[in-house]
Amino acid sequence: MKKMFAFFSLVFLWVYSCNFAIGYTGKWFNPRMIKTYIQPNHRYSVMMEHSFSEWDRLTGGRIRFKFVQSPNTAQIQVVFVKQIKSHDRAIGLTKSTVVGSNKKMTKAIIYIAEKDRQGRTLRKDEAYTTMLHEVGHAIGLEHSSDPKSAMYYAENDIQEISKNDLKQLKKLYGWD
Repeated sequence: MKKMFAFFSLVFLWVYSCNFAIGYTGKWFNPRMIKTYIQPNHRYSVMMEHSFSEWDRLTGGRIRFKFVQSPNTAQIQVVFVKQIKSHDRAIGLTKSTVVGSNKKMTKAIIYIAEKDRQGRTLRKDEAYTTMLHEVGHAIGLEHSSDPKSAMYYAENDIQEISKNDLKQLKKLYGWD
């Protein structure tokens, strides 16, 4: 019975809480200085900054974000929206611009929803997990098949930046 409940819970979470990224298969030319703008004075602004800081910390500073005051000077821009209407079930969405045969990222826009498609306000843990996931896409990561990974395609309560997420970054950026 517990296994059935866990299975249906995972299916439910996948159906209602998918995160999507569009065009994120690239990497930054200088990942130690990614200019980042977070929409100010929003209830998620501080939490969003923490999600960037967590990626910085766990990469040992190999990926760093410099917070800027204008979206015009940013390479990564974070926008908070009521809902993401263009993608069914999405609570987070990252759109990246990648150029050249070496697939260098030049811009990424992260959209974080305040509510899911049913109009339910996201819990803080749901929002934070989505933020970690979307920052992962903004720095070049694709989805993971590990449900505990921040890069798993559907949000759940056990996700964090995993060793495999960091291994994928290491491979993508060619770190020793």
